[in-house]
Amino acid sequence: MEGVPQGEGVMWIYRVMDILGTLGDVIALGFIMTGICKENRNKYVKYLPCVLFFCFVYMWTWVIRDQTFKMPAIIIAGTVFIKLCYRDKWFNGIICMFLLYAEIILGETIAGSILSHFFDPLTVKIGNEIFMRWQTYFGFFIVMLLLSFGISRLFRNFQYETTLKDFILIFVSYIFLIIIFLDDITIKSGNYNLEHHIMSSALAIIFTVQLLYMKNYTLLKKVEQQEQFTIERMKEQFAYYREKEDDEKRVRALYHDMKNHLLILERQNSAETKQMVSDLRRRISDYEEYIHTGNEFLDVIIHDKAKKAKEQQIDFSAVLHFEDGGFIEPMDLSTIFGNALDNAIEASVKLPPEQRLITVKARSIHDVLMIVFENYAAAGRKNGTSKEDGFLHGFGIPNIQKAVEKYNGECVIRQEDGKFVMKNIIPLPET
Repeated sequence: MEGVPQGEGVMWIYRVMDILGTLGDVIALGFIMTGICKENRNKYVKYLPCVLFFCFVYMWTWVIRDQTFKMPAIIIAGTVFIKLCYRDKWFNGIICMFLLYAEIILGETIAGSILSHFFDPLTVKIGNEIFMRWQTYFGFFIVMLLLSFGISRLFRNFQYETTLKDFILIFVSYIFLIIIFLDDITIKSGNYNLEHHIMSSALAIIFTVQLLYMKNYTLLKKVEQQEQFTIERMKEQFAYYREKEDDEKRVRALYHDMKNHLLILERQNSAETKQMVSDLRRRISDYEEYIHTGNEFLDVIIHDKAKKAKEQQIDFSAVLHFEDGGFIEPMDLSTIFGNALDNAIEASVKLPPEQRLITVKARSIHDVLMIVFENYAAAGRKNGTSKEDGFLHGFGIPNIQKAVEKYNGECVIRQEDGKFVMKNIIPLPET
């Protein structure tokens, strides 16, 4: 091996290059893991599996030094690390490690095949240690970065939740890689097929990515259709409230005229007149009980939902001081109050009469506007919505959150003591 350094003094260079190669694995794992896994236990452990994975690989390489079972041990350890830090289904971690395994095999074979045209052999002996040439480690690192970047682009908007069926399909596809791996550790020379190695690992990656990509694409199209449906529904609801608002203005004008007429009639002393006045006052008593929020458009929404709640024998309590809420656009008021109260009514209908109670409160506290919705929810219901009406209400809460965030606010949701509570905190604009 002419021209190859042989002394112990340069061993550290190759150790560093080996660490560089491991770093390529870690970066690849980070891209794959954050793409497929969604629910990390908290923000501080998002990349913790990568750190643990790096430490494990380094320990296995330089302390245990068992190459025979290195890859199976890495796959198992990586899966455990991911499961410890993420709430996703257990097989998501295995899928991540399978994909990483195929990427490592592909990266090593591509880098090795390219560099074999320039260097022969690809290994060097330093003391009692055998290393890959530093160029190989560097080439592998570059290839892994390129592969990781490509995969990350495909997973950049990954929302699909993998199923057990997906895992089984992927697992079967990797059987071929496992067979090849076993061949590699039992057949030491003469039967190594580089092309077969590249093709099998590439096909495993392509199959896995294509499967998950198409599943995610189908999901996103469905989400897009649902969102479009929801938007159209919100527009119809908004138009309905606008029409009701116009009707309300006419009723308000008529109400004031009637009060004036009643004052004139009351001055007459006949029994018939008094009875007429009494009947008229009873007929307009509903308007006397009308909830006035300080926002005419919101008045219409609350009146409409209160009427629907009454029809379903639901107690409806509203304490709303919304004089400072004029900066919120009517469309957003419809989104926030309309969706929240629709969900509350839908949840309350399925409860026993004593639990049919909806409370909505709104008021300014210091420099923020507080909007709170409360209602009882049956066990097993998420966000006050059942699975059966998921299509209609699935985007109700996300749309509320978007509307609140539009004004730099925050939507906080919790369930406790059988109650569903939604608290919206919106900063008041500076005057």
